[in-house]
Amino acid sequence: MKKTAVFLLFLFRISLVFACDLPGHFDFVVSNNGEILYSGCYDAVNLGPHIIEYILTKERVEAKGAKRPSVPFSQDRDGGILQRLLAENGYLLPHHNDYTRSGYDRGHMAPNGDFNDTYENAVLTFFIANIWPQKPELNRDKWLKTENETRKLASEYSAVRVIIIVDEFLDKKVARISVPACFKRRVYDLETGELIYQIDVYQTE
Repeated sequence: MKKTAVFLLFLFRISLVFACDLPGHFDFVVSNNGEILYSGCYDAVNLGPHIIEYILTKERVEAKGAKRPSVPFSQDRDGGILQRLLAENGYLLPHHNDYTRSGYDRGHMAPNGDFNDTYENAVLTFFIANIWPQKPELNRDKWLKTENETRKLASEYSAVRVIIIVDEFLDKKVARISVPACFKRRVYDLETGELIYQIDVYQTE
């Protein structure tokens, strides 16, 4: 089973097709001890992740959850690679404090709850390139429900591929950060590639 999971993870990595050929979009990867936790395509124009992708396994979901880290969202959870790449191309990452008193939550795309099998993994989700402004009622209710449904599917199917897409925006900003109009979640059975869950969660001003 372990060999199969590793092989499926390898196939997942080589089959990724990011939409990062768009202007101002850049690939990034967040890893811990050689394991890729999640990867993405960062939209440096709107200042958030255009795509986040990761594999969620039954073992990770059913592991005893570590305490939620009380840490700020930093710019270097990937070792600072994305930050340097953006600077080379004339872009900057936003800061944790850009969200303060904005009326919006710092909404995880790869959520803490999917990586809290260890405290160290959970901390790595607190990456400024992994969040978007979300209204509290959306982040803590509607979006949370989609995360919980994804975890149920991971337990049922043993391993799922999760893709989050953000490519629609309101005519509103938090500091320099665009406010998304829609959060798109797609979940696939990792073994067959079948789409098993999809939902679009809309956000209004």
